[in-house]
Amino acid sequence: MTISIISVIAIIAVTFFLTLKKAIVIVFEDGIKIKDTLFPLTISNDTIISISLLDEMPRIVARNNGASLGYVIKGRCKIKRSEFESSEKAFVYYTKKGRKTIEIKTLNGSVFINRADDFETEELYNEMKSTVKILKDNELDYSAKGLRSHKNTIIVTLIIIALVCVPMFLVNYGNTITVNNEVIEIEGDYAMDIPLSDIDTVLLVEKLPSIKLRTNGISTNKVNIGNFKTSDGDKCRLYINKSTPMFVEIRCQQTTDNGQRSLIFINKKTVEETKALYDEIIIQLGIRN
Repeated sequence: MTISIISVIAIIAVTFFLTLKKAIVIVFEDGIKIKDTLFPLTISNDTIISISLLDEMPRIVARNNGASLGYVIKGRCKIKRSEFESSEKAFVYYTKKGRKTIEIKTLNGSVFINRADDFETEELYNEMKSTVKILKDNELDYSAKGLRSHKNTIIVTLIIIALVCVPMFLVNYGNTITVNNEVIEIEGDYAMDIPLSDIDTVLLVEKLPSIKLRTNGISTNKVNIGNFKTSDGDKCRLYINKSTPMFVEIRCQQTTDNGQRSLIFINKKTVEETKALYDEIIIQLGIRN
C-alpha cells in the first residue's frame, strides 16, 4: 500500500471520526454552547425565543454546509416542517437513532439537537429549560448577527494538510536502492525487484526522455516515482530525484503489456552516488557473466 493511498484512507478515517463524534452541549444561564470539532456553535440567550421538545425531527431536505454519515447529520441544513410550508435554514446536530428532538428557536433561525436515546434528549431538554434564562421580547437583541458556526476550518484544514503533505514530504527522500549478486532491490513506494538475469542493457545518462504523462505514480518538486509514459509512447518506471542530473537507464528483457521492453530509470541524491550505483550494477552484472 503506497503512502498516497494511506493518506487518503487517513483523511477519510479522520472525517468519519469527526462526523460521528457526538457534539458536547454546555448549558448556561446566558446561553448554550455546542462544542463540536466541525461545527461549534454559541447561542446567546438574548437571541433565544423558545426551547421546545419535538416528538420528531422535521424533514431535512438538503445540506447547505454540513456533514452526513450514516445516522448522523451535522451542520447547516434546510428543513421542512410540512408539505405546505416553505423550507428554512437551520443548524442540525441530529442522530437518526433518536426520535425526540430539541428545537432552540432564535431570532435568526432554529437549532435542532438530539441524542441517540430519547431519554437522554429529554434530560438535556430539561436542563436547558431549567437553566437558560429566557428573556422577554423587549430584552432580546434584534440587532444580533445570524447564527454562525465558528467552524474550525483552520484546525480541520491543518489536519488534512498534515495527512496529505507529511507523507509527500517523507516520499521526497526517495526510495532505497540496493544491489546484490541476484537482484536490484527498490524499496519504498512502487517497490520492485529487478533480477540481474532479466537486465538487457544498463546505461549512465545525463538526461531523461521527455515525459508526457504520469499514469500511476507520485510527482513532487523533488521526486518522480512510479509509472510514467514518454512523449514517444514508451512506458517506463521512474525512481528519480529531480535535482540530480544523472540517471541509470535499465532496459530489461521482459516486456510490458504493449510488447515494449521494460524501461526503468533510477538515481540517487547526488551525481557521485548515482555513478557509484551504476558502477555497482555493472560490477554485479560482470560477476554474473
